[in-house]
Amino acid sequence: MDIYEAYGELKANSLTRDQYDFSRTWLGRDRSYLSSLKARKRPASPETMIHLATALTRAMVAARAERQMAQAEVLDRIGGRVWAGIFMAEEGV
Repeated sequence: MDIYEAYGELKANSLTRDQYDFSRTWLGRDRSYLSSLKARKRPASPETMIHLATALTRAMVAARAERQMAQAEVLDRIGGRVWAGIFMAEEGV
């Protein structure tokens, strides 16, 4: 899963408000990060994708601890796909 798909999934599940919120909350980047990537038609850096996957995993653990199982399942699914994309890119697949 690339960064644009992850954003779309989080937005569709009401886990982020907009590109600016996604960039700050999930990527730990400046608020214009995602819009800048889109404008340049560039993929996210591996470091950014690892940050996103880690943030998704942490949010999933927190949701489970708070017994928000539906949200935890969504975060787990998205996070798993982001991690898979990272590993595939690392292997050159």
